[in-house]
Amino acid sequence: MTRSRWWRRTAAGVVLFVLLEVLLRLTGAGPEPLRVALLVAMSIAVLGGALDALSDPAPAWDLEPERPSVRAGGDARLAGYVGIIDAHLASRTDDHALRERLRVLADQVLDQRHGVRRDDPRAAELLGPELTAVLTGPVRRLSPADIDRCLTRIEEL
Repeated sequence: MTRSRWWRRTAAGVVLFVLLEVLLRLTGAGPEPLRVALLVAMSIAVLGGALDALSDPAPAWDLEPERPSVRAGGDARLAGYVGIIDAHLASRTDDHALRERLRVLADQVLDQRHGVRRDDPRAAELLGPELTAVLTGPVRRLSPADIDRCLTRIEEL
């Protein structure tokens, strides 16, 4: 929407007005100059506004992420865990994917460090009451603090 565009459009409008006026007089239509001028002005304004709205590219916004994305590169397993936690925190309903991933992690750590499975009676002692309740109880939404406590407990096994 620069001035030079509108000056060119104004000049085109004047030329169009003169051509219409001459053409209408030659055909004997008896034009009213004020109405023809208003018609040309409205046409140029509407057409110019539409062209300005459609020709300008969308705004280019360069946004910096608040934190670097793990998914852009790096450890795919970590990116999967981050995605599951983000989905759990954003979910409006109880999500079982995080609980299943916590179960798998607990099983791996129990097996590697203690040689027991989660269904072993000794596992409940090792996991503690809070983590056992999360892993075996009904699915519920976990707060970030709950997730942190569960992961810390699994790391401490």
